Amino acid sequence: MAKELLDPHLWNLETLFKCVYNIPVYQRPYSWDKEQVNVLIKDIFKNYENVNKNEGYYTGNIIIYDKDSKIDGHITSYDIIDGQQRITTFSLILLATYSLAMINGASETDTTILKIKEALWKIVNRKNQKEIRAVTLNSIEKTCYESIYNQCFEEPTNILEYCNKYECSSKFDERIIANFSEIYKQLNERIVKKTPSEILDFADYLLIYIKFIAIEANCKQQEVFTMFESINSKGKQLEVIDLIKTYIFSKMDEECYEKYSEKWGKLINKTNDNLYD
Repeated sequence: MAKELLDPHLWNLETLFKCVYNIPVYQRPYSWDKEQVNVLIKDIFKNYENVNKNEGYYTGNIIIYDKDSKIDGHITSYDIIDGQQRITTFSLILLATYSLAMINGASETDTTILKIKEALWKIVNRKNQKEIRAVTLNSIEKTCYESIYNQCFEEPTNILEYCNKYECSSKFDERIIANFSEIYKQLNERIVKKTPSEILDFADYLLIYIKFIAIEANCKQQEVFTMFESINSKGKQLEVIDLIKTYIFSKMDEECYEKYSEKWGKLINKTNDNLYD
């Protein structure tokens, strides 16, 4: 039986992060600022503090594309068509939660800690692998984002000092650092200062009750661009450069896709996301 073009799944954050997600090089850099992050945090805590929190917090739809290249034979790898801002932000929230839990004395063998680590770093050969992150960015801020991820893996109790000293090379790096620091601050003030152990309860809530509708696109790779254009045209109007990009990739032969998507990503990086240059 043929797959539907769009196959929806209702997933919580724990199920979502059993897979790994790649933000393709043709996507724009991470663009959320502290204001948008704070709106999300506020909404999460409004539900977390609600007596009916077990009903869950629905965060909206994401659209993903199966790359048909499983890691270690069982970990599915997806490209993000729509939803990169939320998925990237939730990875930062989990990283901050993990760091705060470790700072406040959580055991490495605690069940919740093990779940967080498996969500953030996939297990291969019975070990969490630092290089197999739940989310991989491929634009200007890639190095900065990976540095936070790696620091949380190696020295989670030192992450805030690390961020304060990090030398940003672009406004996109500054956005990643500022958002992570803001998330860390909010979680520390709202949870840890009440009772340090509550950070683990909050982590359980994140993994179990944060919910997404993940819509899996079953189409040819180049058709992803047409879908991307259609989705974005319903909201903020695309810039001319985005329309040009989408048109080029929607007309491209599939065997050329990988080569030219890499070229486009290099252009984004080289021009500091100002392709009009």
